[in-house]
Amino acid sequence: MEGVKLNNKQQLIEFLSTQTEIQEIFTILKQQQINEAVLTAGAVRNLVWDKLTQQKYNILQENIDILFADQGLSYEKLLTKKAIINQKYSKYLWNIQNVRQNNSTSHQPFGNSVENALMTIPETCSAVGVSISKQGEFEILAPFGLDDLFNFEIHPNPTWLNNKAKMAAYQRRLNWKNWLDRWPNLKTYSK
Repeated sequence: MEGVKLNNKQQLIEFLSTQTEIQEIFTILKQQQINEAVLTAGAVRNLVWDKLTQQKYNILQENIDILFADQGLSYEKLLTKKAIINQKYSKYLWNIQNVRQNNSTSHQPFGNSVENALMTIPETCSAVGVSISKQGEFEILAPFGLDDLFNFEIHPNPTWLNNKAKMAAYQRRLNWKNWLDRWPNLKTYSK
């Protein structure tokens, strides 16, 4: 593909394909019967930003944010699955969320589906989910698109713009994350 400019989705799939750990993560999830799960937020966002700035990416230093939606899974069974995964695969920093068990006060993505839950993430560049199809192909869910992510832009979730409390939370998150220290070329936006 030399000489051909990749679109953002193709480029993200290319970046993901270089990370053998991502395949392992999905194998682990499948073994633990966490179905239709997506890898999201920092693990995806930071991969893109590190690759674009030619920094070394190490998924072992990232939170492994996993979202799935299983109405039939009890909270107790989810806790058991999380404990098994954390014990057997402790090299990863797991954050596994059944979005059907979260709500708007949980400070975690929530909704009736993974795609709806992605739309509750505070910033558009983090609202990207990656899964692997039964055929072994990467699939991308990006309800706000991929442009902000690939343009190094941090925008608030558009549904938050007219909510002072949510915008204050977005601003606190920007300050707390210190993303500009790691990627000084980022551009942040607020209302």
